[in-house]
Amino acid sequence: QGLRLRVQDFCSYPLCTEPLKAHGEMAGEAAQADPPVLDPEEAALLAQYDLTSRMAPFLDRHLIFPIFVFLRESGIYKKDDLTRAEVALLVETNMIDFAIEKYESLGEEAPASLTAAREKVLDRLGTSRDKCLKLLEILEDDEAVQRMSTFKNIDEFYQEFSLTVDHVDELLHYAQLNYDCGRYSLSSDLCKHYRGIMAHDAERSTMSKHVSCIWGALASFLLNGDFEEAAEVVLKLDDYLDNAKMSKQEVLLQRPWLLHWTLFPIFKAEKVEAQPEQGSLSLHSQMKLLDFFLNEKSLSIISLSCPHLFRYVGACLILHKRLKHLVKETVWVIHHEQASYSDPITRFLLALYTDMDFDEAQLELQKCAAVCKADYFLKAHWKDFEENARLMIFETYCRIHQCINIGMIASKLNMEAEEAELWIVKLIQNAKLDARIDSEKSRVMMSKAPPSVYQQVIEKTKNLAFRSTMLISNLEKREKERPALL
Repeated sequence: QGLRLRVQDFCSYPLCTEPLKAHGEMAGEAAQADPPVLDPEEAALLAQYDLTSRMAPFLDRHLIFPIFVFLRESGIYKKDDLTRAEVALLVETNMIDFAIEKYESLGEEAPASLTAAREKVLDRLGTSRDKCLKLLEILEDDEAVQRMSTFKNIDEFYQEFSLTVDHVDELLHYAQLNYDCGRYSLSSDLCKHYRGIMAHDAERSTMSKHVSCIWGALASFLLNGDFEEAAEVVLKLDDYLDNAKMSKQEVLLQRPWLLHWTLFPIFKAEKVEAQPEQGSLSLHSQMKLLDFFLNEKSLSIISLSCPHLFRYVGACLILHKRLKHLVKETVWVIHHEQASYSDPITRFLLALYTDMDFDEAQLELQKCAAVCKADYFLKAHWKDFEENARLMIFETYCRIHQCINIGMIASKLNMEAEEAELWIVKLIQNAKLDARIDSEKSRVMMSKAPPSVYQQVIEKTKNLAFRSTMLISNLEKREKERPALL
């Protein structure tokens, strides 16, 4: 509520000559760079691991544009094919000048209807701005904004400023128009104010308009790179879906969307720090998001509606050492769902923790390089991914063998013996493992610690909630099939 908005920005915008387009901060100017030239075999291999077509149905069309920019940079697909796909998305938005540019890049003349549509968009923006201008002026007044926080209900707000519910609804409409024009920063600010006002209205705060505003705010934060704000909204939506009176079908529709949108702050935040700035995320928020993404309820939704997200479940387990306590039970779920989805990342985890096949794990790890290269969310994480995956192989191997030949472990890690020895020395120092290296005999000596009683109890009782969910789901399917059989 304390956010400051300049009224002159709203007044001048419909008259501005700047294009109504958005590459967005997440897409950046890199969209103009020439893509690398890949040989057909490599392009086909990378295309095999591209999940864009499976993920697009769960994303707002604006969230797909940054992925298209990445695909253009990667050189996996033909440039013209991607441009035509972008045009197909743009026709459903108000980013008119962006669409015209895309037609020009194809060497084609843009339809005349686009020019007429631009004037209509500007007219709608101007009309909507005029309708809520009185409210915008109030939001510009710091004193008025401070008084708003003291109101006990929405009626006090209306009476104090001589406003009606129509003014507030028009504010949301204006935010939606700006979002559709690609002005994500402005739309997120407007959504913040709308949510702040609606916090005084207990009845309407659960209405579909308010919920749509939360989704719109989340999309705007993601496209602006405001990942700390986005994390907060993700958790609010999770809480709302837990408590809202909705059918199972509606929950199964909205939760997969939320899980897909959560990938942006988890994987696209530039860094994790104590005082996050634009593009970064706090450690606390990161752990909250990971807890949400990997909890049993989310894994059940992934199993039922979007098994391709198991790629990112596996990536989280590998990239975040703090999740070590979740590895075994989560890999059990991945094993249970391997018929629905499988790729080198999930197969790496299964080879390592289910089959204990270190040779297969090492082969799958090599294939993971191509997966990460073709993946919008994972490409920037390949170095950490490879390092942590090698660590997992080493730790698992150490649990089984007390005495380890360095040459042998080097082959499992796809490294030279000297390189592996230096890597193990650093690992022992940093991870404080209970081990020592016998350089004369070229081996590592490990001491095993017996599992605690508590850990054994956890091992026996884990996965009960997931199994129960899957059992209920299967029973419901059988109940639906029974009338057909009769």
